[in-house]
Amino acid sequence: MGTTRDPATVTIKTFPGSGMDSPLELAAAKRACTTATGAPLRVSVVIPARNCAATIEGVVAPVVEDLVAVGAVDEVLVVNHDSTDDTAERAARAGARLIGFSTAGPIADIPDSGKGSVMWKGIWASEGDIVVFIDGDHLKFDSTKVSRLVGPLLHDASLQHVRAFYDRYEGGRTTEAMARPVLSLLHPELAGMRQPLSGEHATRRSTLAELVFPVGWGTEFSILDQISRRHGAAAIGQVDLRYKEHVKGNWAHISLQAFELLYVALRTEFRALGGELPDHWGSVVMTPGDRPGEVVPRAARTAELPPLMSLPDWPDRERRRLAS
Repeated sequence: MGTTRDPATVTIKTFPGSGMDSPLELAAAKRACTTATGAPLRVSVVIPARNCAATIEGVVAPVVEDLVAVGAVDEVLVVNHDSTDDTAERAARAGARLIGFSTAGPIADIPDSGKGSVMWKGIWASEGDIVVFIDGDHLKFDSTKVSRLVGPLLHDASLQHVRAFYDRYEGGRTTEAMARPVLSLLHPELAGMRQPLSGEHATRRSTLAELVFPVGWGTEFSILDQISRRHGAAAIGQVDLRYKEHVKGNWAHISLQAFELLYVALRTEFRALGGELPDHWGSVVMTPGDRPGEVVPRAARTAELPPLMSLPDWPDRERRRLAS
């Protein structure tokens, strides 16, 4: 478990990102690393995607062509979350291994599914000892974003999780309006995170398998929260990926995202104190409608998925993975 929550005693390790831009250099560093059993270390890139036809090829292709080609990354998975466009076809054409969300994983039917449940199934389906998550809606993407996330984990065994931040990023509305105030209140040791809700991050598989996964938008916050509590804030790093250009959500989307984050943060804190959220607290967000003055109730996704390592099938899944 984490040993301190005092921001004065913890400095989040921050990496400028330079030094791992070369695919060949990353491949060499990866070859020098082994797992606890002495097996070669494997890296999976997992991309949750829903109706990302316009952008998915531009995310998958650079990773396949630059990093998979030289052995710096072992696989690219796209978890297709019931897209109604041709996201799946375009992802496969670019070289990804395609996973259908509705049929994948140990639990096929997950009501009110959101990004968290897609990520959870992506971990299960992946083969990597390090799992890199990348959003599928980047308007501009290059493979150095993956390289820079993986590099610190190869060189620092104490790190469990590395999250992206960006010098040029038009967005972050939920971060500044909700995530940063909540971190400052409940997790001051993480207050130095530049972009705590970034969808780009890399984590050791064994650590991901320990975590509860909220099914919705609270997942990115929850990962930081749980790793800090379990391993200490010093196990978390952040790396500069320079820029992010992506498809932005509307204000109704942001309200729901912020609510789900707050719900997860408070639920985890109450549990750490030995309790649960009060029964009378609501789980419906009132968001603006299309007509002036209209207010639309939207139910937040408050369910959560158990740690993968707690599932009866996980040991067999890992034996198959390690034997492949």
